[in-house]
Amino acid sequence: MDTLMGIPELGEFLSSPVEVVTQVAPKSVIFASGGTRRAAALAGIEFGDEFASWNRQQMMSACELFFRLGVAHLIMPMGSPKMFAEGGLYGQRLVQWLTWGLAGEKSLAYYRQANWQVRIVTAGAPIPALEAAAETVMEETQGASGPFLWFVITPDFDQMWQWVGQAFVQGAGNRLEAVLALYGYAIPPASLLVSFGKPLISQDVLPPLLYEEVQCYWTQQPGYGLDEDSLRRIFYDYAFLRSTWRSDKTGRAEEAVRYREAWEKGPIIGLGQHLGPFWYPLTETRPFADEIEANV
Repeated sequence: MDTLMGIPELGEFLSSPVEVVTQVAPKSVIFASGGTRRAAALAGIEFGDEFASWNRQQMMSACELFFRLGVAHLIMPMGSPKMFAEGGLYGQRLVQWLTWGLAGEKSLAYYRQANWQVRIVTAGAPIPALEAAAETVMEETQGASGPFLWFVITPDFDQMWQWVGQAFVQGAGNRLEAVLALYGYAIPPASLLVSFGKPLISQDVLPPLLYEEVQCYWTQQPGYGLDEDSLRRIFYDYAFLRSTWRSDKTGRAEEAVRYREAWEKGPIIGLGQHLGPFWYPLTETRPFADEIEANV
């Protein structure tokens, strides 16, 4: 234990009982998975209905991990305008796969067994099959008492903003009232985003009104392959390392001199390279703090 800061060592946190992790886990998390076709290819899964079935199983396991580690509201963006504009087999089957994966009998049975409260939000998009799926999962899980799983689907940005604007036109006076009108529940603002691939923010990755200040992490593990060790590392950073604000900042800036090399030669987070047809980050692994502390 770091007696100066009250921060547990990372190794201690990674091996600690689940109850220790749940005490510091954020209550609302946005998990924007990506690269699911890449993950399937790496696993030797044929693209098609086999992919959809395998991907659904992976998704459920990932949700269970977040909930087991203490998350109460898991917000999952599931469809973007780019996805709905895609051609080929993926574009042809997208609505069918979403409907089956989120509201099919196997998923409904999983929700009931897990005691999850599940909602599908279509962000103003009038797609009958998805609206019917949303009604089905609400009917099947509204009696549950476990954590909330929110699937947010955004087929069109203009329709999304019309949907948001309508809530205020109809009388919502602030963010909370608009959230109640749009989502049907006072979802606590998400304070953590776990996404995939390029470090980017878009209107479908961060669903409207569901965050205020959000700490962001981008994994390079495609699909739903985030394991417990990785998620615990994210929660550790979120809970113990990201919080550096002080009400009195007297002398704070001067402490940077001690780590001069880190600040004057630091990396640019977001630069990358091509791996075949994909973008992949350039990584900086120099442990500046460890090096400097060792020489003090």
